[in-house]
Amino acid sequence: MKTDRILEDIKSRIDIIDLISEYVQLKKAGQNWKGLCPFHVEKTPSFTVSQAKQMFHCFGCSTGGDIFAFVMKHEHLSFQEALALLARKSGVSLPDAGSFRRTSERDEKVRSILLETRDYFSLQLERSQKAAAYVKGRGITEELLQSFRIGYAPDGWQNLLRHLRGKGFKDQEILESGLAVSGTKGLYDMFRNRVMFPITNMSGTVVAFGGRAFDDATPKYLNSPETAVFRKSETLFGLSHAKEQIRRENRVLIAEGYMDVVICHQFGFSNVVAPLGTSLTIAHIRKLRTMADRAVLVFDGDAAGKAAARRALPLICQNNFAASILVLPDQEDPDSYLKKNGAAAFSELLQHAQGMIGFLFSINQGDKLQTVREVLGLIASIGDLLTADEMLTELAETTRINETTLRDELKKMKAPVKGKSAAPPAREAGPLVRRNEEHLLLSAVLSAPGKAGYVLSRISVREIADKTVATLFSRMASLPAGKELLDVLEEAGEDEKKMVTMLSVDPGFDPEFIDRNIDDCLAKIEKRKLDEKVLLIERSDDPALSNAFLLEKQKLLKGTNL
Repeated sequence: MKTDRILEDIKSRIDIIDLISEYVQLKKAGQNWKGLCPFHVEKTPSFTVSQAKQMFHCFGCSTGGDIFAFVMKHEHLSFQEALALLARKSGVSLPDAGSFRRTSERDEKVRSILLETRDYFSLQLERSQKAAAYVKGRGITEELLQSFRIGYAPDGWQNLLRHLRGKGFKDQEILESGLAVSGTKGLYDMFRNRVMFPITNMSGTVVAFGGRAFDDATPKYLNSPETAVFRKSETLFGLSHAKEQIRRENRVLIAEGYMDVVICHQFGFSNVVAPLGTSLTIAHIRKLRTMADRAVLVFDGDAAGKAAARRALPLICQNNFAASILVLPDQEDPDSYLKKNGAAAFSELLQHAQGMIGFLFSINQGDKLQTVREVLGLIASIGDLLTADEMLTELAETTRINETTLRDELKKMKAPVKGKSAAPPAREAGPLVRRNEEHLLLSAVLSAPGKAGYVLSRISVREIADKTVATLFSRMASLPAGKELLDVLEEAGEDEKKMVTMLSVDPGFDPEFIDRNIDDCLAKIEKRKLDEKVLLIERSDDPALSNAFLLEKQKLLKGTNL
């Protein structure tokens, strides 16, 4: 089966709306669907998906394409890897032809090693009485062990290394997978005598591991180093398990550790994720914001938990999350609290989670005015004016400070520092280019490829002013029979791809009047040519040139309303 046939087969089985909805919260908007772009920070949805065209385009950052382009961009995959992922998802079998193995062999090897390691750790858990007793004592059910593929890294310096070498993997490949450390005496296992939690990406592929110590060994949690397939600042533990429930509830619970996530799932709270031993990052928040509008930060009741929640608030506000904070009783975390008190008590706590203002005043027992300024700083970073206004009113009611005074102080915070220019406003959704007759004509042909022959017979590519549009029409003119421009988009340049995806999701005209649109555009292009000739005649004293122009103009005006 040829490559293009395979791509068409996969596309015919996977609807782009279904695919992207696994990553982005989409809402119907006319003929298209819209959501917050997962590739840049924005306040107003500009990420648009056309079900009819099976294309997406963001009018804020210009990213666009088909299902393959989306998966490659979102999951940081090569084309080959995205193809393999979507083939598995669609049930299409891929041939083993070498032409399909174009790039990223190293990344594929890393993933193979990680998958083999996951299975090895799972087997070791079954064989170790100590490890099995530990996970049973922590209340982890067999169902959860299988769901999260929890395992055990046995004590010893080269157990995993010997196993992977026996499977044919080379030392350098094992090092690049983050599973071994190079010391003065050679390589040794990264993880030893730890309960192992596979860390997966959004699609459920293993990208790293987290290991929890059995005893007082330090560090308590140890994560894989960053590799070609793993970025700690972009990855959340449990997201592949939680994503569906997050979308259903339109709410995400953000906890601190692996065990918190696992036990929350056991008690029925399956919309829980956790960062990997670090603070929440802008990448974490951006990823979650595309899936839900609300977040609850569920942190331990100790000083470290409160500090972590406090650090997250600026990012929460900047990304327009409706957030609340649940600080558990001292010495408790979700794991311990659920085991002691059960799901109903935990659910009650969630219902009474504090807002950001209440939380900050509860942990700041000292300077009231300093807390007010901290809250005002958060409000100043909120892009949604209604949310910011509501929060300001709440601050006034909480502190009994005159609301006008608070607004004046907020204006001072937002004002640019003297001597420095104000930062440019964030770019909102909008067209990348001014829609002129050339863009609309191209849009019409993209919507109705059968009209391409007629359009190309009426215009000369050399006469098209926009270079990108001219290049695309040239590609159309040279297409083999039965092919459309979208079929060969991979061969196009970045500007051409952006133009096509933009016009595909937003044609700029009513499809019912496509013929009228084409004729109007062609007439405007002809008029523009005449206008250009007027300039030539005005600069020339040649009577023959003038007479020829008048005849051409009369002929054109008889057939148009211009």
